Amino acid sequence: MEPLGFPVTRVSMVEALASHDSEERRVAADLLARAYWRPIVTTLQTRWRLDAADAEDLTQDFLSQAFLKEWLARYDPAKARFRTFLRTCVDRFASNAIQSSRRLKRGGGAEIVSLDDDVVASVFSDDADERFRQEWVRSVFSLALTALRQEAAEAGKDIRAAIFEAHDVEDATRDRPSYRDLAERFALPETTITNHLAWARSAFRRHVLAVLRSLAGSEAEYRQDAQELLGIRVP
Repeated sequence: MEPLGFPVTRVSMVEALASHDSEERRVAADLLARAYWRPIVTTLQTRWRLDAADAEDLTQDFLSQAFLKEWLARYDPAKARFRTFLRTCVDRFASNAIQSSRRLKRGGGAEIVSLDDDVVASVFSDDADERFRQEWVRSVFSLALTALRQEAAEAGKDIRAAIFEAHDVEDATRDRPSYRDLAERFALPETTITNHLAWARSAFRRHVLAVLRSLAGSEAEYRQDAQELLGIRVP
């Protein structure tokens, strides 16, 4: 089963962004926006010290321009991970936008450096890098969870997804409910709770892998991400 809104083939989002098929490009652009909205907003707030509203506005501007001018379709997997390339594009775009704003405030002209030129695949190493990665991981898991809910609903197994969320997802700052607590909450035997969690965890991992494959710029990046996020080796 393909996750909600993901490319319907094994073509990655990165490849689909350069597709001649307008619908394939649209689906890829939608996936990229859902996966990277929060990481980009967080970068603009952390690295560039923008408030929430300005960061969201600039994120929208960046995505619109990136799709319109096909900046991201020019990604070269031999140079960096896709998200590193994207982060570099965001930093360059933010720098241009902020410099332009300052020039306009001073009454000067705005001479913007074009991202149509080659983008050097390097980003600043600071706290913003780690925040960007953390938000990217959250986006990956959020997309996988959405896909799990959809699969469970279509298969009439909503309760399995609900048990998984209650035990593995909800409020990580609190103690997890015991299997006995879940059995009482959902009026099921503890053995059924165990089986339902096993099914949901397996399905969730499968969806995480599907998300990672869709977002990866190369097979090597996909395998590396799977190792880092799930601790597993994939062929």
